[in-house]
Amino acid sequence: MAERQHHRLACLAALGLDNNRSVASFEEAAQIAARYLQVPVAWVSVADGTTEYIKGAYGLSQFGLTHPLLLHRQMPLGEGLSHYVLASHQPLVLPDLTLHSTLAQAPLVASQGLITYGAVPLITSDQQCVGTLAIMDVKPHSLTERDMSFLTMTARWAMGDYERSQGGQPRGTAAVTSGVDSQARSPIDSIQLHLISQLTQDLRSPLTAVLGMASMLRREIYGPLTPKQREYTEIVCTSSQTLMTLVGEIIELSGLTAQSIQLAPTSVDIQYLSQLVLATLHPLAEKRAQTLELTIEPHEHQWILDKAMAKQVLYHLVFSVMQLAGENSTIRVHASRKGAYLALAVWLANPWLGEGLPAAIVEFCQALSQAPNPKAPPTIQAPLVANGLSPDVSVDVQGLLLSQYLAQQQHGQFQLHGGPDVGHRIVVLLPNLEASSGRTEGRIEPPAEATLSSDVAVEGLSRTPSPFGLI
Repeated sequence: MAERQHHRLACLAALGLDNNRSVASFEEAAQIAARYLQVPVAWVSVADGTTEYIKGAYGLSQFGLTHPLLLHRQMPLGEGLSHYVLASHQPLVLPDLTLHSTLAQAPLVASQGLITYGAVPLITSDQQCVGTLAIMDVKPHSLTERDMSFLTMTARWAMGDYERSQGGQPRGTAAVTSGVDSQARSPIDSIQLHLISQLTQDLRSPLTAVLGMASMLRREIYGPLTPKQREYTEIVCTSSQTLMTLVGEIIELSGLTAQSIQLAPTSVDIQYLSQLVLATLHPLAEKRAQTLELTIEPHEHQWILDKAMAKQVLYHLVFSVMQLAGENSTIRVHASRKGAYLALAVWLANPWLGEGLPAAIVEFCQALSQAPNPKAPPTIQAPLVANGLSPDVSVDVQGLLLSQYLAQQQHGQFQLHGGPDVGHRIVVLLPNLEASSGRTEGRIEPPAEATLSSDVAVEGLSRTPSPFGLI
């Protein structure tokens, strides 16, 4: 037991998990587990010899806004039930804790009235158990073998995603890449970027408290609300959730330096990934009176991509178009196969202006295609100034530049298709990484017929927006 604990502590230190900072992939895993199993509380935690650290959580406000778990995201290891999983390296299924008098006396269980508890071990790539993914409910909740298999798969994905994000990145450092080698930065730049990343992480706790309190007020737990109070509470809830989403995006963006060094190919459901991106952007689109619409070519859902980088490509591509699209515009995203490539097309439709892209984006993409060395690390101003465009335009299209760079990092293409008569659209071509991994030059050539037709949205596909609220 002592040797196993020693190995766990060494593994936590090597992975930079020996603290109570949250981890984006663990936050996502907890949310996915809670929503899929329809339970009020879920978390991903790691543990040293005495303390359990909550690295990602959903529903902690259920314990009360002054509960130490919500405030500090840690507790003594013996207060919960995770130490049973850590000791056995096996899942623990307790659909009704009232049937187990000893386990029901655990401090966390006894104080919160938990009835159902299910947990699976959090296993690293070298088979070290460092923590658990656990779900909890305050009423009896049957957990099937399929449910536990889903938890195991989610825990494996979350741990793998975190380990890939740490590949080649020194512990405790994070940098936002703009195509410039991080070693060329001055020490003060590295310190500033690290502090920004750390402060962004620390934003989660107060935002969680605000969102938890607003949610409780909205449910009128402390008494009925007047119509105006209900309206204001809804605004606070929506704004807090938007802030939480933006914090998560900042944290993911801060890890791109490590991810751009070495690709992490994995099987990606492009429909789910696209829905996740559009769900994240949905609150921002609502504020601009815009609609986000997704269509997918049938039977073309699974691709081998670097999931984190592909997500960033699509996120910043759509976000940039949203920035320059007017009110009542519909931003359309279509995914299809083009030869060996996944083609992601983005354009917008406006009831008065028709389909296409804003002139600023078209000019920017044309300038970008005329850059002297398109393979070189991009800069924000150079392609614009070199082609006589105002550098002020770059403020709104920096996301396009990042999308282009990340597409190139995945051996892909960033292209502008269409024309003034049929409307323009941006098309990002991403190859299956399995297909490109054997090339010595790190890329494959696009098919000869790489130009996409102006009617890139396949006829017959529904243009009904995806049910983002279900994600």
